[in-house]
Amino acid sequence: MAKKPKEYKCKICSNYYVKTVSSLQKVCSPKCAIALSKAQSRKKREMLEKQERLATNQRMKALKEKLKSKGELTSEAQSAVNKYIRLRDENKPCISCGRPLVKEQFGGGFDAGHFRSRGSAPHLRFYTLNIAGQCKKCNRWGGGMYDQFRIGLVERLGAEKVEAIESDQRPRHYREDDLRRIKQIFAKKARMLEKRRKG
Repeated sequence: MAKKPKEYKCKICSNYYVKTVSSLQKVCSPKCAIALSKAQSRKKREMLEKQERLATNQRMKALKEKLKSKGELTSEAQSAVNKYIRLRDENKPCISCGRPLVKEQFGGGFDAGHFRSRGSAPHLRFYTLNIAGQCKKCNRWGGGMYDQFRIGLVERLGAEKVEAIESDQRPRHYREDDLRRIKQIFAKKARMLEKRRKG
């Protein structure tokens, strides 16, 4: 008794057929072959269009990044540093008043306060030893609470380091690429801290 030929399911109409044209045959009839060809062409076109959209988006993103002003880049770098400081100092006491720094508290958590302010010492704006978690009351409404900030910083870092921060007048000239790198470095550090806490 002859063996019954193997049947395959048509990719288009789902009817069963026996391969008669070639071992690569995927459909049961010329009509389904045309439909399959159209479907594959449409799928290929959609894939190419998606790739083109992604490439265009990447070009636009790169152009927007290139056109950013130094002020915008400085602001983005500062935001990345501040986010890292808030993650680093979460659940520690406020550097000035000792109140626990809780991320989810009323009023949106706490700030990354600068011991030497960005206005008086812009060269230390990204220096992490000059920045500490500070409650909003002390940072915003208490004018930074400089004297209490200093006491808290001496307790954390020691008098020698605090004096070094106070006397640091070395100029730092940040180019656009430096600011982008600072943003990238501190965004990565923040992600690592978040990952460590979740894991």
